[in-house]
Formats: sequence, structure tokens, C-alpha cells
Amino acid sequence: MKPIRISHPQVYPFQDFAGPGTSNIEDGQLRSWQSEASDLPGLVACKGRFTEEICFNQITLEKHPELPDCFPDNFRFEISQDGQVWEPILRESDFRHQGKEQLSWNFPLITAKYIKFLFIRDKQIEDGYVAAFGAFRVMVSGIVDIQVSGELDRLWVKDNLIDQRKDYGWSSPLRSRKEEEFIRLDLGSVNRVGEIRLLSRDVEDPLFPEGFHISYSEDNITWHHLLEESGFLAEPGQWYRWRFLPLNIRYIQLTISESSRTREGKFLSQIIEVELFASADPVEKQDRSMPAEPIPHASVLRSGIVRLALDGEARDGVVVQGSDRRLRDATTDFKGIVELASDGEDRENIVVQGNDRRLKPASEDLPGIVRLARNGEERALHAVQANDDRLKYASEEKAGLVELAADAEDRVGVAVQGSDSRLKYSTEKNPGIIRLAPAGSNRPSEAVQGSDPRLRDASTETKGIMRFARAGESESETAVQGSDPRLRAATEETPGIVELASDGETRNGVVVQGSDSRLKSATAEDSGIVKLAPEGSSLSGHVVQSTDPRLHDARKPLPHEHEYAPIEHDFSSHAGTIRVESSMGESFASVSPPPVDHAPVQGVNQSSGAGLAGRSQGDGVVGYGELTGMLGLSRQGEGVRGAGGSGPGGRFLSESFYSLVAGGHDDRGFPVSDLGLWVRGISRFSGTIYAGKSGDPLVAPVAAFFTIRQNEVLGAGDLLVATNEEGVLARCSEKGSRKAIGIIVEKAAVVLNPPAGYLPEEHSRGGLQKPEGMELVAFSGPVYLRVSAEGGKIEPGDALIASYQPGCCEKASDSDPATAIVAKALGYHEKGEGRILALLSL
Repeated sequence: MKPIRISHPQVYPFQDFAGPGTSNIEDGQLRSWQSEASDLPGLVACKGRFTEEICFNQITLEKHPELPDCFPDNFRFEISQDGQVWEPILRESDFRHQGKEQLSWNFPLITAKYIKFLFIRDKQIEDGYVAAFGAFRVMVSGIVDIQVSGELDRLWVKDNLIDQRKDYGWSSPLRSRKEEEFIRLDLGSVNRVGEIRLLSRDVEDPLFPEGFHISYSEDNITWHHLLEESGFLAEPGQWYRWRFLPLNIRYIQLTISESSRTREGKFLSQIIEVELFASADPVEKQDRSMPAEPIPHASVLRSGIVRLALDGEARDGVVVQGSDRRLRDATTDFKGIVELASDGEDRENIVVQGNDRRLKPASEDLPGIVRLARNGEERALHAVQANDDRLKYASEEKAGLVELAADAEDRVGVAVQGSDSRLKYSTEKNPGIIRLAPAGSNRPSEAVQGSDPRLRDASTETKGIMRFARAGESESETAVQGSDPRLRAATEETPGIVELASDGETRNGVVVQGSDSRLKSATAEDSGIVKLAPEGSSLSGHVVQSTDPRLHDARKPLPHEHEYAPIEHDFSSHAGTIRVESSMGESFASVSPPPVDHAPVQGVNQSSGAGLAGRSQGDGVVGYGELTGMLGLSRQGEGVRGAGGSGPGGRFLSESFYSLVAGGHDDRGFPVSDLGLWVRGISRFSGTIYAGKSGDPLVAPVAAFFTIRQNEVLGAGDLLVATNEEGVLARCSEKGSRKAIGIIVEKAAVVLNPPAGYLPEEHSRGGLQKPEGMELVAFSGPVYLRVSAEGGKIEPGDALIASYQPGCCEKASDSDPATAIVAKALGYHEKGEGRILALLSL
């Protein structure tokens, strides 16, 4: 069958239309049909025949003008080539047609000579059960929507592209500079388009686009390039077509990159008509010698890029359609996108309706959204009403929201009123919030008034907050004034705060002045603070000067009979102690011999012996320092080595901190390795072992290295399971798997069975490198693991099992066995995938 034009709408007339009822047909067009009345509902089939085999992609139905409520709810369309063998194409169950006057169904282009409308007659009227519908059309839908970048004026509009007139078409706006224009067409459904035609304007200069390209799409999301023309020259009034292998197309766009130029130099593009031609579904073709063509658009009849599910079909590998009854509006009788609860029903997984009695206004007798308490009622789970006596205004006789106290009442549990006499202004006779004291009163529990004479300014005659002393007065409980002569500056003649002594005066009670001659520098001739004795004199009351010759040793050396020590002699010949004191300490921050100026004593041995040795009945060598008591350095060997006979090789103690710190970063600037402590042989711990870094999140599991199956793409938090290969793990993808081994982690507090070569046997400053083909897998302790919300919202304490999502866990249900539990959740997760903290329980 040759391709047909699908860009323009075309309605096919019926040759005849038969069914058990009354038909209204005019010029091959079915205007309405009504079935015969029946006492019982039943199945009815209406058949239509065309003069020849036709191609169509749309069916439209209207409601009966007089019996709109008798439109069937359950029906099916079938097609046939010979009237004997029928093929279902569309089916509707519980079809919701309220509020719609015309109904239409679009689908890929198909061929048929016969069409059947099969439905259930179940609408009851006075005469019985009937069914009725209005106009029934089988047609080519044509282009259902056109979008353009712009239009020239009201005559050159987009609708002209498919009006089949040749005097006007579409024209782009007249532009002064080059801009991209487009025409986008929507066919309403996916069809197998194989030809595009464009008509140029029949004038001397047709202004047909000179450069353009055509692209297509099935979903208006993903677009594909179809063809391109550049430097295209068009003749006036000429049709041009482009053919290609049929493609699944619903949207097609003509993008104009090079518009024609008018005589004034403006840019303009004009197209008079557009036509699209398509082929029917390839299953309809009888010529099997044709080469393979692209996969057709999917339908319930046959698979395309997907296979569409029938209404209500739940088979694997099919796609649910938007018209599926499971997506319809729900009722209490039929489940739709949700299942609605009956009034008062509290079954799980159903939705409460807005008219549920539990949501109605509540009363004291019948609960609604809440349960109302009666007046004064104190029952749990009951809401207090606004007219409850306990909420009314309180008085002294009746309690309300509170209980009011009578005037001056001091009973527990009552509220003091604003009119209470205890809150009024106070006087000396009548107390208020306080009791005011009369002038001069010193009774307890009374407040002194601002007018009390004790608070007035004091003078020498009148006492106020205190009493001032007169000049020179020394009476008790009086305050000395700043003008008192006893506070003035003192002289030798007039005493002030003190009395000054004259030069050389030795009277009691006077102060020696700084200018007194007795305080001047002393010489041998003049006395000062002391009297200096002349050199060699022995006068009493005089101080011997440091230049006195009697302070010099003027004795002559006398001969001695013992031998002097040789210049080179054994240090052991000396008895006593050696103390070398100095102030030095040239800094250095490398593992190398210390500089000469670093310590006052250095022992340098050019051979293999020790540079310094100590031997004692107690401690052989003792070092004390404010920074480090003993520092050992070695470029190739150990910094410090201790060896014992029957005792330990080393013992470390601290008064208030860790007895031993190994590894980490040194504050002296020495380069350090990431390796901390290597213990050879059996180890014994008498106290608690703490693993993990202080302050880090609660992630310190026990883990081991395992071999991972090849080509697995893994990450931290993935759940691993055992495989058929011994010792080899893989990412879990089975829900509730009981073969779970552990979770991939980046680090752990305890790592068991490290692989060969993972830990260095010799010195190394580099970090540890993960072995190729292996992962660190935690099997005990807290870890971060990947979770999915497929099993429901996850809360702390929920049991987790393996999920369908590869490497993920999900919330366990009550039916899941205990052996499938992987961990206990320690965090929250509501939707999608994520990572939460959990405690492994493998």
C-alpha cells in the first residue's frame, strides 16, 4: 500500500453500519446510534464497513444528543480485513466520560476494511437497558498543533500551512538582520513518516528559505537530525519533496537558518503548504522482501520500542498506559491510583476520604476529627471545648481558667487580682505593695522614703546620710571634709597630712624630707646616708670602702714540694664530680647528629662503640629536660633501644598522661610516617582498649580484606554477599539475601588478616595502599551503609535487609526472617537512596 497523506485531516465514510438498534447515517457519516431496549444488560456489537481498505490513526466518538448518559463505560474497538477474523486494537474499562462531549483515541497508522465497536449495554431507563452514542468517525487526525517562531501579519499565519489554498501560506516576520526561524508540527501520535513536501509561493521571487534543516522526535524531548539543505534555490509555485526510510515520528521541526532577502535587504521566508506522508504499521505489509525498517511505535497490539500493557495487565516486561484503570480516580468500590476507605474503615494501605465521619465536626456524643469533653470532664484523649467552665472568666466565687484570690487573701493556688489592696500605693499609715517608714524610723520591714532627713545633704551642723567633722575635729562617727587643714600640703612651719622635719632634725613624729643632707651621697670627707672610712683607717661608725688596700691579698707566693699533673692525663685520676654549665642550644629539626653548639657536653666516638656510656648500681643514664627527658636519633637504625635480661626491655610511666604515645605528627618538626606501632609476638592488655580517633563520627568497625569479583563497580557503603567462588564477594542485588557478608568501608578500628605486602616490613613514610582487586569489608560495629526507601521510611532501631537496588539495604517487614537482617538503623531516611549510620548485626 502506498503512503498516505497524514498532515491533513480526512474522515472516511462508511459504506454501511449495522448493529441491533437504530442508526442515523447521512452521506456515509454516522450521526447517532441507539440500541434496542432490553430487559437484561448484555454485549452489543456494531460493525462498520468501508468501500475499500483504508489507513487511519484516530477514532472519535460523541455522546448521543438525547441520551448522553447512555454512553457505554466498557467497550472495545476491533478491526478486520475480511470481516471474518477480528483484531482488538483499543479497550476501555470503567471509562470516565463525564463532562466530555467528544472523545478521541490516537494511535499509529493502521489499515482495515471493517471496524467493530463492541460494548456492554448496561444503562437502565424506563424501557429497559439501552446504550447510545453520537457521531462515530474513523479518520486520519492530521496535524493537531503548529508552533512557529513568528508571523508576518494576520494574512500570513501558521494555519495556512494545511488549508490547501495556494494564495496564502505562512511567512516569517520581516527582519532587518538574520535570525533563526522554525515551524514545529505535532501529528498527535507516532506514525511511520517517510516523505515531506513543501510548496513555494507562485510569484517571481518566492522567498523560499535558502538554508534549513529538518529534525524529528517521538516525545518532544529527544530530537534527531533528519536532513539539511543549504543554498537551496526554489522555483515559483513548485512542490518539493524529500523521501527517506519510514521513521517513527510524532513531532517534526523545520529550522530555517538562512532566510531569503528582499530587494530592500530585509530577511523573509515564506512557505505556502506542508504535506507529510506515512506508511501503515509494517505488520500490515505483505511484501516480506522489503529490508528491515525501524521498530514501530508500541501499542497493545504489538511491541515497539516497548510493549504496552492491556488495561489492568500486571505481566512483567510491559508498560502501564495512562488510561489503565489502576490509574483512574479511586472509589470505595473500585481501586484506582489509591484505594479509598469506607466511612470509618481503619484498614492499612487505604486512604481516608474527606467525607469520612472521623473528619466531621465532633460533638460530646459522637467523635469526629477529635473527641470533645463534656463540661468539666477530665478524661484522657478528649478535647476541652471553648464553652467549658474551666475556660470562662474567673471570679472570687467561681474558678475559671484560674481561681481569683479575695482582697489580701494569701491562700496557695489563687491568683492575686489587680484591685488587691496589697498592690495599691503605700503610705505611712496604710501599707501597699510595701510599708513606708516614717521619717527617722528604723523599724525592720519598712522602706525608707526619699524625703527622710537621713537622706538629705549633710553639713557640720546638720546630720544627713552622715555628719561632717569641723576643721580639726576628731570626734567619732564624723566624716573629715576635703577642706580640713589636716589634709593640706605640709611644710616645715605648718603641718598638714604629716609634719615635715627640718634639715638634720631628729625629733619624733616628723618626716625626713628628700632634700635632707643625711640622704646625700657619702664621701670620706662629707657624711651622707653613711660615713666612709679613709683608706687604712679603723674609725668606729665608718664604712670601709671597696678600694681599701686591706681588701687586697698582697702576700707573695711561696714554693711547694708536690708535682704538677701532666698536660695529658687519665680523667679517672680525678676524684669528685664534674659539672659543666653553659647557655647554648642551637636548634635543629632533622634526624641527624646535633650541632656542636647544641649541648655543653658531647661524646664523639669515631668507631662503632657508644658515644656516651653510664654504669651504676641504680640508673645507668638519667636525662631531665623541660621539653624532653631523653631524645634518641638515628638515621638508619632505632632512635632508642632498650633491652632487659629478666626484666622488660622498656617501661614508660606518666604522672597524668598516656604512658606511651606512638606515631602521629611531632611538634618538633621531625618528618614522621603514618605507621604508628608494631608489636611482635604475644601481646597482653590489662585495661580497656579504645579504637578509633577521638571526636570522629561513630564509625569504628571490625573489618577484613576480601577479594572482589572482577568488573564490579563498588563504593563505600555497598552491601556485599558471598559468591560461588570461594573467598570472592560481589555486590548484593537480591532482596532479603541471607548471604550478606559485610559493608565496604574506607577505614576501620580493627583490620583482620591484612594481605601480604599491605604492611611494610622496612621503613616507609608513605600511607598504606589498598591491594588491587580487594576491598576492606566491615562485618561488625557501626558503619555508614547505603539504603533505599523502597521498604518504607527508615527510623532508628529499624531492622535492615538487602534491597533490590544493588548494594542497598531497606527496611525489613514483619514477614522477613531474622536470618536476613543485616543491620539495625541508627539514623533516618525517608525517600530515594542515601547513606545512614547503622550497627551491623550479621
